[in-house]
Amino acid sequence: METNLPWFGNERQAHIYKLIDELGNIKVSDMSKRFNVTEETIRRDLERMEKEGLLTRVHGGAVPLKKSDTEIPVLKRQNKLVMEKEAIASKAATFIEDGDIIALDSSTTTLRMTKHIKAKDVTVITNSVAVTLELANQKDITVITIGGYLLQDSMSFVGISTQKVIEDYHVDKFFFSCTGFDVNRGISEVHEMQAQIKKKFIAISDKLFLLCDYSKYGIKSLVRIDDLPNIDYLITDHKMAVNDVRNIRNLGVNTILAD
Repeated sequence: METNLPWFGNERQAHIYKLIDELGNIKVSDMSKRFNVTEETIRRDLERMEKEGLLTRVHGGAVPLKKSDTEIPVLKRQNKLVMEKEAIASKAATFIEDGDIIALDSSTTTLRMTKHIKAKDVTVITNSVAVTLELANQKDITVITIGGYLLQDSMSFVGISTQKVIEDYHVDKFFFSCTGFDVNRGISEVHEMQAQIKKKFIAISDKLFLLCDYSKYGIKSLVRIDDLPNIDYLITDHKMAVNDVRNIRNLGVNTILAD
């Protein structure tokens, strides 16, 4: 065990801590299968680790210890679940047609979409600095950057001025991610200002595409953005549990599992 890690009651808790740091969140059911112990054992581990100030428990799992309005820095997020995000981004890009006006949020998955749309003739509206820079030199793509207050962790613009600018636009398709999504809680976000930006984009968009890997399912975060049935497409990966996919499809959501 690494010497710079906190003290743990057992080796399993140390591994759980490292997984949370790597993935951004974990589910009790996944940890139960991984370590071949009961879900109740994992819940006791998480309860003890939360008391030690090592994580924050959420419904069905746990997330890293952080302030409720703090995002995981974009440079850290973009190195997690790379294959899953790439598959989702590639599939999402197939829904974009020449002439579309699309909006992209500041998620790392939509950032990955940019390399798949560079040959298209589209207009992109975004509050993401990274997306703006990635598409800046594409002659067939018109990029509209929504300015405002800069969040350094996510390198994105938020705030009242950003929201007001968004209200004046119309979008054909909005591609976005979130902190967590759940059949009952719906779509939720850890950062309140990011949540408000996404709500504004949702309000002006004809079609909504939620891009989320399997690890985000069952996570109920601070700010609720919308109900799952209100989105047109959920694009996720093949690691989503069959029963979870069935429950989402029963809500009437077009659910696509990216290769």
